[in-house]
Amino acid sequence: MKKITYILMSLCCLTLYSCGMTEPWKDWENEGNLGEDRLRPSEVKRVLCGADGWKMTYEDVTFYFRFGEEGTADSDSDEKILENSVKTDYKLDFQGGEIVLLTLSNGGMMRYLSDNQESTFVITGYSDTQITAKGQTYGKPMTLVTVTDAEMKQAKDKKEQFIIAQNKKQAIEKLKSELGNGELRSANNAFYAHYSIACNDDVWKIKISHLDGKVLKHTEYAMTLTTSDDVKAVLDIEGLTVNGEAVKAIYFDYATSGLTTDNPDVKVTLNKSSDIVDRYNSSWKTHIVDRDYICDKFAGMPAQVEFDDRSPRHIVVCPGSNDSGQWHYIFFILQATADVQAGRVHFEDRGVEYLFGNYGDDAGLVRQIEAVDNFLNFNYAQSGFWMLEDGEYLYALSTDSDEWFRMKQ
Repeated sequence: MKKITYILMSLCCLTLYSCGMTEPWKDWENEGNLGEDRLRPSEVKRVLCGADGWKMTYEDVTFYFRFGEEGTADSDSDEKILENSVKTDYKLDFQGGEIVLLTLSNGGMMRYLSDNQESTFVITGYSDTQITAKGQTYGKPMTLVTVTDAEMKQAKDKKEQFIIAQNKKQAIEKLKSELGNGELRSANNAFYAHYSIACNDDVWKIKISHLDGKVLKHTEYAMTLTTSDDVKAVLDIEGLTVNGEAVKAIYFDYATSGLTTDNPDVKVTLNKSSDIVDRYNSSWKTHIVDRDYICDKFAGMPAQVEFDDRSPRHIVVCPGSNDSGQWHYIFFILQATADVQAGRVHFEDRGVEYLFGNYGDDAGLVRQIEAVDNFLNFNYAQSGFWMLEDGEYLYALSTDSDEWFRMKQ
């Protein structure tokens, strides 16, 4: 009977091994070959997991760790590193009988150190309340001591207050810069208006630019910024209505840096003109200006005006005929850039090309057409313009005048 049992157990082990399963003690199978006084990874794990938590001061930052039996570790720090806690994997190994290696995947919270980052602790001694080690890479000493749940919560609460204060400060700076312009759209992404936020001497205003039929209008509204809430900053707006929808406030979420409004039918999008410029300079397809839906100053332009896909890019004007006969195409060369923070597109005038010949000063003659001259001046203006996408059309909107046009691929 014993022989049969032995054979069955052997077959079972072979079956498990062939299925890719290994014994849970495989990593540490050679521990038993060392002396009785050796440091054991299994004992270090028992100590790590037996305490509420551990803390260590390293590079003038106090770090906190909590280790789980399943091989995961939560790490955090005091307020000197204003980042959220990190959950990661950890593993234990040994070198000979005198060293146990504790490795945190990607360093845990220590990844945020500017200098002497470590991910592996070289443990040379331990007890139930203290672990002595050094960093594997830089060799600086590390001492971990036990800490209670209450102490860890107290440290976490203190850090959260610092993070909230930092978020409030960052909210103000972001609303003045990278979040200072964008778009208001419907829930299904239809364009309503472009917004730009300005703050002078703590006086906040928002400028709304929208098309009323064929007229581009800019309207400023007073705003009040409130940061008393610990979750979000609030920009209260007086009297704003877009496309028939009232918007009384814009919210800045500290955790996500996202913007929302108090009206679920009006959303804030941070689409940037720079995204369109990136496309214009890379994968652009020729777009033709819509002469039937354009501001009055550009009305009356000749047969076709397009933004082509050649390299370099051009505004291509096909004037039609004049008194001396058929005109050639005229290629006004463009260099496109974008101001990401201001959200503006800039087209630089790089001269003229006559790819198919010319009858003389065709560019000068075509600029004598007032609509064409106004259109080119708008595109070349140093102030730039906003560019946005709405369905199949791209719109170019002046930042302060009533000039605008749209085009379609």
